[in-house]
Amino acid sequence: IPRIWLGAPNSIKGPTEASFPRQTGSNLLFVGQNDDSVLAMLTASLLALAAQHPRGSARFLVLDASPAGSAERIRIEKLVASIPHEIQLRGNPDLPELMSDLSGRLRQRTEDGVSELAPRIYLIVHQLPRFRGLRFEEDFGYSTADSTGAPTPGRVLQQVLSEGSALGIHVLCSCDTYGNTIRFLGRKALGEFEMRVLFQMNANDSANLIDAPAAAALGLYRALFHHLREGTTEVFRPYALPPADWVERAVASLRRSTGSHA
Repeated sequence: IPRIWLGAPNSIKGPTEASFPRQTGSNLLFVGQNDDSVLAMLTASLLALAAQHPRGSARFLVLDASPAGSAERIRIEKLVASIPHEIQLRGNPDLPELMSDLSGRLRQRTEDGVSELAPRIYLIVHQLPRFRGLRFEEDFGYSTADSTGAPTPGRVLQQVLSEGSALGIHVLCSCDTYGNTIRFLGRKALGEFEMRVLFQMNANDSANLIDAPAAAALGLYRALFHHLREGTTEVFRPYALPPADWVERAVASLRRSTGSHA
C-alpha cells in the first residue's frame, strides 16, 4: 500500500505516516495557514509516492496557482520537472480540460471493472481556494455542467472524491481555513477525506474537522494527524522544507531506481 511520511512523532514510535489503500475515503486533507509546512509535506508526499511506484504504474496531477516567479512556484516547478513519472503541473486555465480527462478516466474504471490493475492517479491540489472552478455548487442545472454539457470541474472533483479512491484515484488537498474548506468542498465531500492534517486553529474549527478541539492547543511547530476510519489522532512535528541539494539527491536516487535518465 503506498504511503507517505509527514513528520516526526511526539511519542516513541516511527514517523507519522498516511497510507492510500484502494478504498473509499483514502484521501488526505491539510487544513491550516502554515504554508511552509504544507508545501514541505506535499513535496515529501510527491517524492515518497513517486519512489514507491515503478514507471508506468502511477500518474500525478499537480494543481498550483502560486504567482509566477515566486519561490513557492519555482520550487514546485523544479520538483515536478524532475519526477520520472507521467506528471502534469496545471493551473486555473487548464481546469476544464484536466478535470474532464479525469472524469473520463474515472468513468472508464467504473465501467471496465479492472481498477485493481489500473495505474494509480494522484491529484494534488495546492491551496484549494486559489481554484474557484473547483468550488462546490448545489445541484442546480446551471452549476453542474458547462455549456457543452460536460460536468464542471467542481462536479468532477466531487465525483472523484466520492468514487475515485476505491478505484485507485486519490486526492491530496490543502486549504487555509475550515471556512474555505466547507465553502469549496461542502460537507459531503469533506467526509471523503478520512485522513486529515490540522495546524493550529480555533477550537470550533478543530471540532468541526475532527470532533475535538485538539488543534487549538497546538504550538507553532506542531500539527496533528487524524484518521477517521481508525479513530486515531496523533500530534507530530512536521518536516521542514528540504534544502535544494537534498531534493536533488533524492531525485537522483529516484531516477536510478526507476531506470530513468536526466
